[in-house]
Amino acid sequence: MLKNMKKENYINSREFFDKIDAGKKEKKHPWVLCWKLNTPSNIGSILRVADNLACEKVLFVDENPNFRDQRIKQTAQTSFDAVKWEFCKPNEWLALIPKNYQIIAIETSSNAANLYREDLPKKCVLVLGNEKTGIDKEILKKCDRTIFIPMKGKNKSMNVSHALTIVLGEWIRQCYYT
Repeated sequence: MLKNMKKENYINSREFFDKIDAGKKEKKHPWVLCWKLNTPSNIGSILRVADNLACEKVLFVDENPNFRDQRIKQTAQTSFDAVKWEFCKPNEWLALIPKNYQIIAIETSSNAANLYREDLPKKCVLVLGNEKTGIDKEILKKCDRTIFIPMKGKNKSMNVSHALTIVLGEWIRQCYYT
């Protein structure tokens, strides 16, 4: 298929998106909160997705963050410096969230609602859990609501950066294109 594509049809992605987004007013974008992630490459991937989809800020919550910036930078590439982000301790994150933002957990729990049946607010914080243990129950209690991503395949587990990509894609669809 690509062999048949004419070279003049190809547009550099920056040029392409600058062209289709020209003249559109900037809107408020979500924050992302990551609860005790273990993998530097996941942190880098989340920064990259947050940059791609124009998140305002990313908070990485951990008691003792011990990550090598080089591995994060390698995955995040230019997004490492393009997105506002910081590490904070578990007892600090709630005070950092803007008061008028709704906190939404992305998690499989008994009260979780289907992402595609929910209206996502323009001002929200999307909470992602640890790669193995998810979001602590105490953190879930502090969230305004919980959503899940329906999965129809055999594997019912998803990488945190992939989950964020799906939810942010739906957020952009709802806030920009409906």
